[in-house]
Amino acid sequence: MEWPVTALSPSEKYNLITDCVVPRPIAWVTSTNANGSINIAPFSYFNIVSSEPLIVSLSVNRRQDQSGLNEQKDTAQNLLNGGDCVIHIPSHDHAPAVHATGSSTPPNQAQIDALGLMFAASQAVKTPRIENCAVALEGRLMQHIEVGQPIAADLLLIEIVHIYAADDLLHNGRVHPEPYAINANKRP
Repeated sequence: MEWPVTALSPSEKYNLITDCVVPRPIAWVTSTNANGSINIAPFSYFNIVSSEPLIVSLSVNRRQDQSGLNEQKDTAQNLLNGGDCVIHIPSHDHAPAVHATGSSTPPNQAQIDALGLMFAASQAVKTPRIENCAVALEGRLMQHIEVGQPIAADLLLIEIVHIYAADDLLHNGRVHPEPYAINANKRP
């Protein structure tokens, strides 16, 4: 089967590309707004760009406001205003919380508390990390690229400045993904 992209609706394009480009890692991103409130959101448009310097990409699709204009989502705004974030690689046990934080409304503290999420201080950035995530990448915004005309997404290149990995993921000095499936709530 073949599909000319110009004949596809936006939802057909989304479904087709996300069905074809698999597996996609899920980034669970914490960022902080100007008031110091923590925002958490999942992203599947995330990947490695470079190892030297250590850069990852995060693409944040814009949402349409009531007037039909594309507006930035909170994660993009927070990174552009505050400059840092923490990108977590969630375990399978985090799936319900990851899904809950993907709603169209940004989670407030009551929602975060209801999910049972706890935070730990980061080492190199002001935004905290989720305490029981197996992997946390502390990063600073390096470059912002507006994608599309009209702008449909914010492509953020983030330099990783500190990495946390739970001790039980380390084998012979390397991080191994297999333990991500174990119960994250049992982590220190």
